[in-house]
Amino acid sequence: MRLQFNITSLSEYVDKIFGLAGVKEVVMTNDPFNPQERHLWEKVGNRDPRFKAALRLDVLLNHYENASAHLAKEGYLLGSPAEPSTIKEIQRFLRYWMHKTQAVYVAVSLPPDIKIPEDTVRSPLLEKAVLPVCREFNVPLALMIGVRRSVNPRLGPAGDSLGTADVRVIEYLCSTYLDNRFLVTMLSRENQHELAVTARKFNNLMVFGCWWFLNNPTLAEEITAMRLDLLGLSFIPQHSDARVLEHLIYKWARFRKIMVSLLTKKYLELWQSGWRLTEEAIKGDVERLFRNNFWNFVTGRSSGLTTQ
Repeated sequence: MRLQFNITSLSEYVDKIFGLAGVKEVVMTNDPFNPQERHLWEKVGNRDPRFKAALRLDVLLNHYENASAHLAKEGYLLGSPAEPSTIKEIQRFLRYWMHKTQAVYVAVSLPPDIKIPEDTVRSPLLEKAVLPVCREFNVPLALMIGVRRSVNPRLGPAGDSLGTADVRVIEYLCSTYLDNRFLVTMLSRENQHELAVTARKFNNLMVFGCWWFLNNPTLAEEITAMRLDLLGLSFIPQHSDARVLEHLIYKWARFRKIMVSLLTKKYLELWQSGWRLTEEAIKGDVERLFRNNFWNFVTGRSSGLTTQ
């Protein structure tokens, strides 16, 4: 096995993994506060167009003291997070990294007790710095809500858990910032129905994926079936959430089986009701679910359902 790796180029290996997974391109998580990632972007950049970037802002929005210390070392002049001068400096930082990475969206994972607006540093940073830059670059903000970090510190990175969040945070953002688009996934099973209903009410909201602890066959099938019932084809059924490239193989192979089963059931119901299906229509539905919904939403070519 090691010999095979030694004689296989990186490009060839990526080709092989993508081929086995049935994937054309992926979006990476890129953290500008991570020293190794920052060094690679500054010195090398992205040389493979199949790998797109998402600008990850967990440190900025969840650990502002760490972020501000880093920004100060980089020459940014920061005061209180609510001060206009600080907001302008953070926007300058975000613009630099948006240009550097050509990010297709901005992303952050958030705890279940998130409240927006709230009397913390997170609210002004999100509302006055992040969202305006997202509008400026015409990219969505991806919110991954519900993670509780280090509930068992002895397990290190494996010690995280989850909690139920308040979906009214999403309602507030979607109704207050109509010119912003929001990609949203939530970690708690208990949030899934309310999230899908909320997506029926706002065309600037796109629900995506079965994240982390929900990425098992039983829950993924249940959640995706519910979304098909409530949202039709107007959602993104799954995302890779792959820590290493090889995870793409089993995650997509497993989810495709789920999707085939659910769509077969829906098409059979349509057929029995008198609807005559065509192969072209089915291919169009699959292309929409697995590719077009994502790219149309992140580029602003279309949003979710019409606001009801």
